[in-house]
Amino acid sequence: MKNIINLGFLFLFTGCSSINTKDIIPYFIGFDAEKSIYEEVSKSTEKDVVFYIEHLADTTLKFHLINSRDNDFLITNRKLFINDRFYPVIFDTDYLFYSEIKNGHPIISFEVKKNTYEDISIPSIEEREKNIELYGYKKKLLIIDNSIYWVVDKKGKLLHTNSINKK
Repeated sequence: MKNIINLGFLFLFTGCSSINTKDIIPYFIGFDAEKSIYEEVSKSTEKDVVFYIEHLADTTLKFHLINSRDNDFLITNRKLFINDRFYPVIFDTDYLFYSEIKNGHPIISFEVKKNTYEDISIPSIEEREKNIELYGYKKKLLIIDNSIYWVVDKKGKLLHTNSINKK
């Protein structure tokens, strides 16, 4: 019986540890970009390094290095692999379509009476369609001021950076 319990704990702990890495969506970029980013983050004293990825008009991507204490984005399962570590990744679209969640449902604002709003779980499409102008959608804004960034092409090749560690 003792062996069965020990075996059960072994499976439980093995299963729990594998879930964490299995749920990660890893991102990997080209060597020059990775090396430049690594040189920048290795000298950083900040713990909560996050990469904000901005889609540029010419189909390139701009990776901004930001320090975030916003737990909504620190718990993301999308991670950029740099050298030997994963860093959280957020996209510009996360801010366009973001919604808070309460009790497992997205939250929107509902105008109870003129200029008086209440946060409610998002109702069905049919319900919202009846009085669409009464519902508001919460948005998050991110101000990026003088960030260190790397511009990469679709293959992950470094095209430009403002980092001191240029290629």
